[in-house]
Amino acid sequence: LAVGRAALTHRAAVLADDTAALDEALAELAADGPLTAPALLADAVPGGAEPVLVFPGQGAQWAGMGRELLAESAEFAQWIERCEQALAPYVDWSLSAVLRGDEDAADLGRVDVVQPALWAVMVATAALWRAHGVRPAAVVGHSQGEIAAACAAGALSLEDGARVVALRSRALVRIAGTGGMLSVPLSAEDTRTRMSPWADRLALAAVNGPTSCVVSGEAEALDEMHTALVESGVRARKVNVDYGSHSPQVEQIEDAVLDALAGLEPRDGEIPFRSSLTGDWLDTTTLDARYWYTNLRETVRFEEAVRGLIAEGHRTFIEVGPHPVLAVGLRDSLEAAGVDGAVLGSLRRDQGGLRQFLTALTEAHLHGVDVDFETVFAGTGAVRTDLPTYPFERRRYWPAVRENAATGTGDDPAADSVEARFWETVEQEDLRGLTEALALPADAPLSDLLPALSQWRQSGRERATADALRYAVTFSPLTPGAATLTGTWLLVVPADAAGHTATADRVADALTAGGARTVRRIVLPDGTPDRTGLAALLAAGTAGADRPAGVLSLLALDTRDHPAVPDVTVGLATTLALVQALGDHGVDAPLWCATRGAVAVGSADPAPVAAQALIWGFGRVAALEHSERWGGLIDLPADLDTRTGTRLAALLADPGREDQIALRASGAFGRRLVHAPGTDEPAEPWRPRGTVLV
Repeated sequence: LAVGRAALTHRAAVLADDTAALDEALAELAADGPLTAPALLADAVPGGAEPVLVFPGQGAQWAGMGRELLAESAEFAQWIERCEQALAPYVDWSLSAVLRGDEDAADLGRVDVVQPALWAVMVATAALWRAHGVRPAAVVGHSQGEIAAACAAGALSLEDGARVVALRSRALVRIAGTGGMLSVPLSAEDTRTRMSPWADRLALAAVNGPTSCVVSGEAEALDEMHTALVESGVRARKVNVDYGSHSPQVEQIEDAVLDALAGLEPRDGEIPFRSSLTGDWLDTTTLDARYWYTNLRETVRFEEAVRGLIAEGHRTFIEVGPHPVLAVGLRDSLEAAGVDGAVLGSLRRDQGGLRQFLTALTEAHLHGVDVDFETVFAGTGAVRTDLPTYPFERRRYWPAVRENAATGTGDDPAADSVEARFWETVEQEDLRGLTEALALPADAPLSDLLPALSQWRQSGRERATADALRYAVTFSPLTPGAATLTGTWLLVVPADAAGHTATADRVADALTAGGARTVRRIVLPDGTPDRTGLAALLAAGTAGADRPAGVLSLLALDTRDHPAVPDVTVGLATTLALVQALGDHGVDAPLWCATRGAVAVGSADPAPVAAQALIWGFGRVAALEHSERWGGLIDLPADLDTRTGTRLAALLADPGREDQIALRASGAFGRRLVHAPGTDEPAEPWRPRGTVLV
């Protein structure tokens, strides 16, 4: 199942040590009841999720944190050996002894031991994820975790990463015993306010989440702030360190760090690197000695970095380390953004073996991450077993002509009408009606009747068959609900030269009156901007704004001929470019394309305008190819008055199942495909005259 079948949206994974436990877990899983066996279960999830790997700072360590994996995972052990070799020129202790928790190992409480040890575990664990087919979309690190993140991204070689973490932590020994750190469960703004009495002695060291901060600085000032917070009901907690990272205390070792890391050679990373120093994407060639000093001195803007990742569509975060310490801040950031996401770990305190990693791997699979399970079973002697195919339900969606329609038997209404008309003529002895029906001269001899009857029956049957397959488009009245718009809406408007500014103003007013918090208008320059140009306009128009709740395009109203392709309108060309640019810019809000006169609702409407109808043809193709971000087509009336504007906003807020709508002064109408049988009357026979060209 793991390696031979498709990873569908409903996923389950079972962990068991023997066949008896496996049977028990599978039985509970099949019964769809509460699970007590060691099984994991998830609901429907989107496949192909690319996770962000998150590398924590100090605090995730525990004694013996690498002991089990060193013995159980050859991949992990190989990477730890490589890290140990890379650290060897800079340390006088054994990395593997520290990770096993050997009795004579170096003290894990020393800053110059714990930071290199954590770095090695994070680098090796990230390699273990990659070895099992997990490909990260990005990496982000917290404080010293950025060193491991840079190595995982390919921005620092293993040797340079070892040099940074070993020599920088050795420099920190000089300020050990001079300060400390305090975890505060408040927002950054509240934390700054609470620490103001000690502003010259304390600093905001890190912002980990919407309500999670760390303060660092002088030990005595931290004690005073801790007492004040606890007395006011804030559950602040002292961090087990005796120096003040990310505070002015670090300035004492600036020269030492810069000298030790001089000549560092960062390079272009293979994986995007989100900096918690700047809060944004970073060119990894700038990860030089100055960066790693500043990373130690300035505030860790982790929450800002994560908020930016969420805004760009990242929803799955895997913390890479011996114990998850950033999970609360990550979940709070997802909740604050109002989006669903997954926050996963790798190992846990006192659970650092292969079983725990496999648990993390299956949890990632259950949350939509692509996992290569071949690597799990490699070398175990496992073999594939042929399994029965899935019991798919088969439904035919294509129209089929019923057999009785072709043979003239049964209860086919269309065929019956032909028969009824014939026998009615016979019963009435209507010679004239019969000869007209059979297309015979009035004085035709009886010998001509039999072939005429045969031809008449055959043509009648063909008409009945064709009538059963004949459909027409009509429009049915809709009753818009009382829904209101929310969030930010993008209104994409053609160039002013197209003469639709007044319409754009009325549409913008309708969206605002309909509840849109903000309407950001993106006006195209005169000309025909291509996909790249439109993506740039979208980037500029959405900078600093919330993710749009919807996009309404008026580009179709520009019916001028395209300067390069006169048979194509500017509106059609720019609408195509807009659909592409929205995908390039990562906008997944529903796109609605407005036209005017593209369809005729009733006899009172003029004939459809071909240049506008093109958009409806294009829109139905876009709906099939990009259904995940398609809203629909909406045809505007000649005059968009206040009442019609209200209907427009209500339909955009809650279109129901409608995605092809016509707005008129008399109301809203939805496009329908209806059965349209032809007439029972035989067609007037064509009698050619003169010259006929075949």
